[in-house]
Amino acid sequence: MFPVPLKAFQADRLTVEVHADREALGRAAAARAASILRDAVTRDGRAAAVFAAAASQNEFLAALRADDTIDWPRITAFHLDEYTGIPSTHPASFRRFLKERLMDRVPLAAFHELAGDAPDLPAEAERYTGLLYENRPVLVALGIGENGHLAFIDPGECDFADPATVRIVDLDQVCRMQQVHDGAFAGIDEVPERALSLTIPFFLRTPHAVVSVPGPAKRAAVAAALAGPIEERCPASALRRHPDAVLYLDPASAGIA
Repeated sequence: MFPVPLKAFQADRLTVEVHADREALGRAAAARAASILRDAVTRDGRAAAVFAAAASQNEFLAALRADDTIDWPRITAFHLDEYTGIPSTHPASFRRFLKERLMDRVPLAAFHELAGDAPDLPAEAERYTGLLYENRPVLVALGIGENGHLAFIDPGECDFADPATVRIVDLDQVCRMQQVHDGAFAGIDEVPERALSLTIPFFLRTPHAVVSVPGPAKRAAVAAALAGPIEERCPASALRRHPDAVLYLDPASAGIA
């Protein structure tokens, strides 16, 4: 049974739930993700999912790895994005983040890593695109950035008709400062200026999306995504077109704290 939210409503096709706090938000998002994965394994014998790596995902990932109803050996995992030029051992690497919080704690069938330090980045984007098409994830777990980004698709990089599944992007100043706010880097000069990222059309093609967005720093971005126009200046507004997405908020991110 899914946790009962304090409040629930629709924003176009997007379901929005407000939960009591970060922990409740994480439990609710994990319960839905687990249900989607269980159903896919029952139907197809396997499932693939894409995971976000950010401080906003901590409670969600903790609840998900504690769920003993998921048949992890039948699950293949991917991730949304990675900085260019840093190895998987770097403290800020998203590969490292996900390994520490999920991948090394559950017996996955496989975890396919997006290598931001690959010597040929276009070839790496093409390789990862092929793996995604081969495995066809049923679920993408997302957050929303302070500038409204999804993954590393910042407003200046956003194209709702992007033909690419994975591409090299430039990170804007707000996005790079968010990495400092999240504690990944000591200062903005340390934050890479580019990344590899999955794209908005890929997220919209993925059958199910679970979006976890706690905290007051995301309040303005959430308001723009839900109440503003659906436009590339706010990449997260595209979630209102997703066929089956649920956005999980706490009172702070919902603007009711």
